[in-house]
Amino acid sequence: MSGRRRVSAKAISLVEVLVVIGIIAILIAILLPSISRAREQANRTRCENNIRQIGFALAVYVSDHGEYPVLDTTGVFGPPQDTIKNPPPVFVAARKSGLLALRSQVEFRLANLVCPDGWASGGNRDFYDDPAMIRSGTVFMDYAYWPWRFAPPAEGFDVRYESFKYRQEKRTKILVTDIVTDFTGMPTNVRSMLGYGNHGSNHTSAARTVRRTDGHGQAMTETNTIQATGMSVLFSDYHVEWFTAEKLTQQINGLCYPPVNSGWNN
Repeated sequence: MSGRRRVSAKAISLVEVLVVIGIIAILIAILLPSISRAREQANRTRCENNIRQIGFALAVYVSDHGEYPVLDTTGVFGPPQDTIKNPPPVFVAARKSGLLALRSQVEFRLANLVCPDGWASGGNRDFYDDPAMIRSGTVFMDYAYWPWRFAPPAEGFDVRYESFKYRQEKRTKILVTDIVTDFTGMPTNVRSMLGYGNHGSNHTSAARTVRRTDGHGQAMTETNTIQATGMSVLFSDYHVEWFTAEKLTQQINGLCYPPVNSGWNN
């Protein structure tokens, strides 16, 4: 008999395998929410930077042309719109109008028009650089553009006039926002088109039910149901703020925006 010694291998029991699997599952459960939050925070930061770059470009445009780019959606969803009584949809730009007019600026990158969680682009940074998109007469936009939207009310208070710029009157107004939708009672065809808007259409965040206000901060009986985690907002003084979903208590035609009592309209 040779002098070799036989080495016996100890088998791993089923219990030990199950323990290892259990530990791995626990670690995954702990790490996944952190990874998701980190990704969400990164998308929010990129989104705010995009809107900040849009603000810089709008400031240059106003300096060069004396006014903001016109939002032209004439005939996109029917006959020509009366922009005062029946304003066109802010999530569409036709004939290189609206935010697409910024493409003429040498330093402006069209990738800045793409929200990382964008409902239209799906976060594809080349979406608005696509030749077919450039040739298209109508383009869906990730960011809502609100130039000179609503006339002063004949009497009383109109939260839309208070929120969105009409002329070059004083006080801060909203210029650009993420598309964030209130899907309470939203028609099926509208939901199929807009989905849940930005910061909600490309991930599975939980829906939030938010009490709507009258714009002065007084609670109304209606509520908004919002799946987005929040919204980046560019104001007419070109500063950018992030508003959580709980603060998006106003809406017009399903699109949400911050109430005027949240400090920015002073």
